[in-house]
Amino acid sequence: MNILHIGKFYPPYYGGMETYLQDLAEAQVKQGHHVTVLVHNHDWHDLRSKTLVEQVLPNLTLIRQACWRPIMFTPLMSGLNKQVIDIIKNQPIDVIHLHVPNPSLFALLRNRAAKNIPWVIRWHSDMVTESSSRLLRLVYACIKPIESSLIKRATGILISSPEYQKKSPLLQQHENRVAVIPLGLNTDKITIPDSTAITDKPFKILTLGRLSYYKNHRLLIDAMKQLPDMHLTIAGGGDLYAELERYIKTNQLTDRVTLAGSVTDEVKQTLFNECHVFCLASNDRAESYGMVLLEAMARQKIILAADTEGSGMRWLATRYARGFTFGNHQLMDLVAKLNHIRHNYSHIIKQQVDFDLTIDQTAAKITDYYQHMLATESP
Repeated sequence: MNILHIGKFYPPYYGGMETYLQDLAEAQVKQGHHVTVLVHNHDWHDLRSKTLVEQVLPNLTLIRQACWRPIMFTPLMSGLNKQVIDIIKNQPIDVIHLHVPNPSLFALLRNRAAKNIPWVIRWHSDMVTESSSRLLRLVYACIKPIESSLIKRATGILISSPEYQKKSPLLQQHENRVAVIPLGLNTDKITIPDSTAITDKPFKILTLGRLSYYKNHRLLIDAMKQLPDMHLTIAGGGDLYAELERYIKTNQLTDRVTLAGSVTDEVKQTLFNECHVFCLASNDRAESYGMVLLEAMARQKIILAADTEGSGMRWLATRYARGFTFGNHQLMDLVAKLNHIRHNYSHIIKQQVDFDLTIDQTAAKITDYYQHMLATESP
């Protein structure tokens, strides 16, 4: 099968969507498919990046398309339609797999060649949520009709958990075409640490991800004021670094809260090895799933996630033997759950875990979905 993925970015750009797209593309090549991935080139020198083509694997071609520097966090691809036409001319594409949100995809509605091929949408998250800014809501009101046209054109929509559809107004309008296939993780490079080795060491909490508003890092920092015998590490880069650094200093927590910034894979592995619990405090369903929770679960770490309505975090935590949740944005419940985990740590890590969200399992389910869709579409 020849598959064309059109996504937002691709590693080394770091993010959950990007990690998943890379893992899925490589897993599909292992299955015997020919895969082309088309994304924005994030290497902006001035206002516009250049188009680069990489042969990542024998049957995996990566095209980093020229694009304009993001406006309101949204890059716009330059020449997407021409590139898609060229790809289709070079090889017959069986499925076009779109990863949203991504306004660049709207251009496909004017692409006759692409419209002759079945589309599958991987719905990573809504463009706006209840906590989005007024400006973003205003912009979205203008483009919502175009997004609706994109959805109507797609044969099917894949979501990551049953929780997300319940709170997404747009997905509820198309529930008859929505299928749940959870995101998976490539575990080939995952090393499972010995959780018993840190039983008697000072209790460490880790959170990892971009420093965005919805990650709710301030709540974790506030919790540390109530937990004088614990240490928190916040790993990840982003626009809120300086603001969080000031907040930590203002609260006189520099000795117990470490702002690690962006970290390498080696440092990330060390942080996972040394932490007792991985915590994701996101208080908005902009955190639609939580790929980083999979990274912790694959390493058999204890996870603690906010019970945020519409997010897959709750779904992941409640189906995992070492998973816990706390009330969304509830400081004292967060403190209570962390104390509970610390006092019962030795018992919790004896719970047997079986990680069943690998990328190979996900890719197999998606191939089955493709085949069923193509069979249904055939005359």
